[in-house]
Amino acid sequence: MTTPAWADTARRVLHAAALCLGVASTAHAAGWQAAGSFTGARYQHTATQLADGRVLLAGGRGGGVLASTQLYDTATGRWTSGPALPGPRAGHTATPLLDGTVLIAGGEGGTGASVREAATFDPQAGAVSATAGTMALRRRQHTATLLPDGRVLVAGGRGTAGQDGLQSAEIYDPATRTWDSTGSMPGMGARQHTATLLADGRVLVAGGIDNGDSVTNTAALWSPATGTWTAAAPLPARRVNHTATLLPDGRVFVAGGNDGGGALGDTLLYDPSANTWTASGALQVARTQHSAALLPDGRVLLAGGADDAGGTPMAAVEIFSPAAGLGSVYAPMAQARGQHSALLLHTGEVLVAGGEGAGGGALANVELLQLNTLAARHTASLAAARQLHTASRVSSNGEVLIAGGTVGNSSTVSNTALRYSPSTAQWSSTTAMHDARVEHTQTLLPNDRFVLVAGGYNGSVALDSAEIYDANTASWTRTSPLLRPRAAHAATVLPSGDVLIAGGTGYGAASSAEVYRAATLQWQATGDMIQPRDRHHTATRLPDGRVLVTGGRNAGSIHSSAELYTPATGTWAPASAMTHMRAGHAATLLPDGRVLVAGGSGSTAASGTSAEIFDPATNTWQATGNLLTGRVYHRAAALPNGRVLVTGGSSTTAPFGPVASAELYDPATGTWQAVDAMPQARTDHTATLLANGEVLITGGINAGGPIATTLLYGNPSAVADARRPRITSYPGRMSRSDTPELSGLRMVGAVEASSGGTGQSATQVPLVRLQGEDGGAVVWLPIARIRPNGGSETVVVTGLLPASMAPGLYRATVFVNGLASDSVPIEVMPAGAPNAPTNVTATPGNAQVTVRWQAPVGGTAPTSYTVTAQPGGASCTVQHPATTCTVTGLTNGVTYTFTVTANNAGGSASAPPLSGVVPAPGPVVDPGGAQAIPTLSEWGVLLLAALMLLAGAWRTRRGLPGHAG
Repeated sequence: MTTPAWADTARRVLHAAALCLGVASTAHAAGWQAAGSFTGARYQHTATQLADGRVLLAGGRGGGVLASTQLYDTATGRWTSGPALPGPRAGHTATPLLDGTVLIAGGEGGTGASVREAATFDPQAGAVSATAGTMALRRRQHTATLLPDGRVLVAGGRGTAGQDGLQSAEIYDPATRTWDSTGSMPGMGARQHTATLLADGRVLVAGGIDNGDSVTNTAALWSPATGTWTAAAPLPARRVNHTATLLPDGRVFVAGGNDGGGALGDTLLYDPSANTWTASGALQVARTQHSAALLPDGRVLLAGGADDAGGTPMAAVEIFSPAAGLGSVYAPMAQARGQHSALLLHTGEVLVAGGEGAGGGALANVELLQLNTLAARHTASLAAARQLHTASRVSSNGEVLIAGGTVGNSSTVSNTALRYSPSTAQWSSTTAMHDARVEHTQTLLPNDRFVLVAGGYNGSVALDSAEIYDANTASWTRTSPLLRPRAAHAATVLPSGDVLIAGGTGYGAASSAEVYRAATLQWQATGDMIQPRDRHHTATRLPDGRVLVTGGRNAGSIHSSAELYTPATGTWAPASAMTHMRAGHAATLLPDGRVLVAGGSGSTAASGTSAEIFDPATNTWQATGNLLTGRVYHRAAALPNGRVLVTGGSSTTAPFGPVASAELYDPATGTWQAVDAMPQARTDHTATLLANGEVLITGGINAGGPIATTLLYGNPSAVADARRPRITSYPGRMSRSDTPELSGLRMVGAVEASSGGTGQSATQVPLVRLQGEDGGAVVWLPIARIRPNGGSETVVVTGLLPASMAPGLYRATVFVNGLASDSVPIEVMPAGAPNAPTNVTATPGNAQVTVRWQAPVGGTAPTSYTVTAQPGGASCTVQHPATTCTVTGLTNGVTYTFTVTANNAGGSASAPPLSGVVPAPGPVVDPGGAQAIPTLSEWGVLLLAALMLLAGAWRTRRGLPGHAG
């Protein structure tokens, strides 16, 4: 028997006498990063976050007024062209509606005149349609504010010649797709003003340019309860091209702008309850035509703009803190810009796109601001040092279960298990496993309550035993043993809820695979892998249900090969080989369905620093950015924002041994950045994503021996829970035919700042995301409606799950204004089999029978029906909702039985067989059942004719009527 890998690791670490306790690493300074560029440089455009997490850039000005759109994928950082608008637009508005579509209204057209047309963009269809009707007036440089009831208030703007600042306002109702007037604003109207939705539902309109082409200090309030306008306290001074942002405390922060001359450097606070304006301090830099974004922590980011009215764009950035009351200088953008867009993403980052550059030309480049980086902090330590154990987050209670490994400074394999509670930040003992084990696998089953532990070493031999942990009772129960003993294997949950075990070391285990059938609690053999792999390989389930296995060792050799397992057939097929040989690497499913493979040991040191991405759609590997530190036996955790955190491991370059460094991979940029290093170097530890988005690091080993300390990686300036959305109830299980509901608190945002001259817009519409428990397989759920449920509690009702969504365990998260709720577990079940058809009837014909039935009542809708005849097996199939089908190719005179079966992806259900049906030629009567008219043979026909002749002769002789002769 080969020497266990845990013993190899211990010797390798303990013999590294010259190893320092960690590789020094400083936290990467958060700041601006390049986020690519899009097609068609532009300013005065709009930027809108869509319900599927992407961003829509629409219209704008750049070498003329543009009709083009661009789409930004926040998961991959890629820009792609979107559908064209119905016509060129600049100075328009783009408002996300509750149904996930975007209302694009007004703007300057291609002739230089304002337009009154409106259109909607549907992210699911990927199309723009002119179905939003037309406004009563032409307008551009207006505002559009989404109201709590889903309607949109459009106010002011620039109309036709002589209408510099419109007084009128109108309401768009998405339910009827109609526009209705809502009266005139007080004063002389406004354009390039701001409109802010207040916490009480009213809308504050402030400043702008009036109908006399003068900058105004007028302010007005619109009430949705009465549909009327009232004058508000005027601004202390005239102001245009400023920004207005609703703060978490309900006040409105107004910054910068100009008064018709130079840029303004002061800021104001409006108190809706007192209807008063107060000065709130001076900006570090006077600015106009800038952007403002409310950050998740409640501060306001002011970026770019011009340093005087129509002057030179700047790159300066500052942050206003309501608590401190003053702005503070922040790192400048790489590009000076004004009249750009700045959008707070669901990830908590700010995306700044386009704008007018210092040379006066339009820009096509994009920058992304990350304000915070991950920081490590201690939490409660383990009772004893532990390494080479396993860990799983048990979704039903949010706790983390760790089991087995070696405990203490000895090499004794343990059967003990511990639970970590995130709510108390404490560890507690749980019932011990039946067997001590190390290099085993630990798999959370889709029922969200049970954890399967399989195989491993007990210190001397590989085990075939398996057992299940019940989170509700904190107890272990033996289940059926593996078909063969194995350790250092890989385990993957399949879409069916079964578990695939592949490879490992043990008698004949290196190439074999077996599946744990959750329904029968039994192991079943499946196809052997193409390449034997006895340890240090990875297995990753893809969104289509297949499993990707990469690299690993066999008999000391390291592999670059990869292969794919298909659950439906139980077979393996080659995948493209990796660029590098790898063992002890990490493989992580990304939100877009690709797989990131990073680090590991190989034939050269380059394996440890290299990373590459597998694309299942093309069966290809593509190189991505190198790790900052070459490492093997490290751990990777997929974060809720799509990034990947890598911690620890052993260095693949001198000095060899465990490292303390950690780094973060961004799929959007394909780069790694250093984050806060761990206080201790460690390898052979665990990294588990918690429901709140933090990562729990436990145990491991360094040059001093096994480690008992436990860490949490999270945001160092975490937002208070009092501001986060919170899910309070949700469906634990659902099928693709269900309409899920999630109830909770703060599910509607605290801010709606619609555009003035900046083209900036934030929305209070929540985004709802399901992500696979393994960290990948992201599905965004469209919102059907938001239903208030008393106070600030809201129920988010989403549309049906996508038909392509694979069954399995997912985490549901609600995002509101860059704030994420804790994730909750939802199991997506395979589509259920339909109920059986009813009331089957049959009409015989010549060598065929037409069968009719009624559709099933209740259950999952069928997709098709199959009618089968016996004997012979002749059949026909029709698609639902058809309820009739003709089976041909039958033999007349033979008695048949017909079975009607309803089918869908979840299975089939058959009606009781209909017997005694005999096909025959000639006319038939269909009384609703299988009743055929009796027919005569040729001899019968001749006999009948003879009888009729005799009857006719008899009538003739008798002189009876009825005979003409």
